[in-house]
Amino acid sequence: MERPMHIQDSVQDWMQGNEAAFEAVFYHYYPRLKRYLVRYIKSEAGAEDMAMEVLTKLWQKKEALRDSNTFENYLFTMARNRMINQLRVKINEWLSLENLAEGAANEHYDPLLLKELENVYHESVAVLPAQRKTIFMLHRNENLTYNEIAQRLGISPKTVENQLSAALKQLRLAMAQYLTSIIL
Repeated sequence: MERPMHIQDSVQDWMQGNEAAFEAVFYHYYPRLKRYLVRYIKSEAGAEDMAMEVLTKLWQKKEALRDSNTFENYLFTMARNRMINQLRVKINEWLSLENLAEGAANEHYDPLLLKELENVYHESVAVLPAQRKTIFMLHRNENLTYNEIAQRLGISPKTVENQLSAALKQLRLAMAQYLTSIIL
C-alpha cells in the first residue's frame, strides 16, 4: 500500500522540477490562503482571486525558492504583501475621490475598517501644516484649480502643486501605516 504523500514532499518534488506535484501543493494551500485573505479583505470573491494570483506568482517564481521548509512562510508572506499592495492601490484610489467613505463603500471591505480608515484620513488632514491643509481643503472641498488657489492665497501655482503633492503623500503614508499595522 502506497503511503499518502505529505505536502512537504509535494513541495520538494515541485521545486525539483516535477510540475505535476504542484497540483497537490495548490489544492493544499489554496483554501488556507483564501481563508487568510478573506479575514482582511472581507470579500470571498476577492480572496479567491488574490489567492489564485499568489499561487500563480509562486509558480512563476519557483526558481527563487530555496528550501521547502520555508515554503509556507514564503507563500503567506507573498499573500500578505499582495494584500498590502492592493490596499495601497485602494488608498490612492480613495484619496482621488471626493469622499473617502463613499468611494470605499463601493468595495467589499469590512465597514469597521472603512470607518477606521476614514478616521485616520480625517486625523491626518487635521495635522497637516496650516498652509498645506488650507490648500488641500480648497482643492478637495471647493474643487478649486491650482491657479484659483494660488490667486486666492497669493502664492505661485507651483507652490500649490507642491503642497498638494506633499499633503497626498502624507495622507497615503498615514493610511498605509495604519493598514500595515493591522495586517502585521
